[in-house]
Amino acid sequence: MLRSIRRAAVLALALLGGCGKPAGRTVHFYSWDSYDDPAVFAEFEKLTGIKVVTDFFASNEELLAKLMAGQGGYDVIVPSDYMVEIMARQGLLAEIPKSAVPNAGQIDPRFLDLPFDKGNRFSMPYMWGMTGIAYDSDVVKPAPDSWAALWDPRWKGRIAMLNDQREVFAMALQSLGLPANSKDPKHLAAAQKRLSEQRPLVKAYQSENQKGLLIAGEVVVAQAWSSDLNLAAAEKPSLRFVLPKEGGFIWMDNLCVPKKAADPEAAKALIDFLLSPEVATKLHAKLRGGSPIKDAAKRLPEELRGNPTIVPDAAMMKRAVWLEDLGEAAALYDRLWTELKAG
Repeated sequence: MLRSIRRAAVLALALLGGCGKPAGRTVHFYSWDSYDDPAVFAEFEKLTGIKVVTDFFASNEELLAKLMAGQGGYDVIVPSDYMVEIMARQGLLAEIPKSAVPNAGQIDPRFLDLPFDKGNRFSMPYMWGMTGIAYDSDVVKPAPDSWAALWDPRWKGRIAMLNDQREVFAMALQSLGLPANSKDPKHLAAAQKRLSEQRPLVKAYQSENQKGLLIAGEVVVAQAWSSDLNLAAAEKPSLRFVLPKEGGFIWMDNLCVPKKAADPEAAKALIDFLLSPEVATKLHAKLRGGSPIKDAAKRLPEELRGNPTIVPDAAMMKRAVWLEDLGEAAALYDRLWTELKAG
């Protein structure tokens, strides 16, 4: 494995236009909290001389607001699927030539050329997963199979929701039998009413530390990202993940280069390094997110190979819905979300 990682590093240096280690170069990596592996970045620095500095955001909307305000100075960012489309339309992303990312050839075709970035002009897959229901199987019985579990009064004060307006409203819409990406004001008003009815049952709208709440037992049922649940279950085996019968969601976080990146060539070299199969295997084994790399099941540790939220399961993926760019309806979502959180 080490020799393959070294080959990736040598290729990174070649892409940077030199064979020696570039002194004093830094890549600023802006991602979701705890969504990286310092050991992988240390290996990149050791082999290329390029230091990786990390910073974290809590939601796609926070990332967008910071870039639109001209803040940041980031070289690699990790927006989700629908946010890639928004940022590209706003002119915030630099194109990523295929010649700059040779390891793109290692990506499973199912995760390429998706509607939010046809031709992958602006993004490369980093991690994918599902949004569904996390629950403690020692407490929540029978096992939930519907979003309705998040309205169960038995778990008042022990329910958690993601702190993410798109995910929360999409869930409420699905629970009502409505399209998850609806822009219809009547549909959204119904979803807000449904969420307002739920609000007294909710302990927290929490994305950053949902794992901690589940592990501590403060929460026993939650709207959750599969990668977070997988990490929590490694510490507390009674935790389970289920994709609800209404569908749930599939998501993919992506590696992108902002148009105002300080060192775009170093950024592309890091992206290529992260997509090398050996590096990606280390990353996904630690973070427990779905791997977009071909033949992931052959590379990952045996205990992860049968997990359909890490190694893609065609039937499960078919059931889940992608969240889409809302266009002008985003302003209505913003207002309704603010009203909901205000109580």
